[in-house]
Amino acid sequence: MPLTLTAPEPGTEQGPFTPDMDAIHYGIPVTAFGDDGGVLALGHHTPLRALAAFNAYARTWWGASNLADDREARTADWLDEIETDWVVFRRPDPAHGDDPTWLWFMDHAQPDRPQAVPITYICA
Repeated sequence: MPLTLTAPEPGTEQGPFTPDMDAIHYGIPVTAFGDDGGVLALGHHTPLRALAAFNAYARTWWGASNLADDREARTADWLDEIETDWVVFRRPDPAHGDDPTWLWFMDHAQPDRPQAVPITYICA
């Protein structure tokens, strides 16, 4: 089963899609988001399992020792920062004031909304 659906080209119909994930760590598809060091995982995961995947992502993609890039960082200090949500991914829309140079945006959604995707994330 593929991790993503093909995103529509800009200017074409905006069908549902999930952005490409950069990696899979411990069976969890992950990617970075935003400008502030956010990392998200597809699906809802326990905080400890998500943190393991996020730290692996930080090591392999950013060359950091972990999300904090601090070998003295403690797991307990990060677990409360991990959250879950439901989102709908979309392409930039100038009508919303979106920056057109970004590849995608995500909007909070109710779980029963069509195209809603469960995520686990941290803003490191």
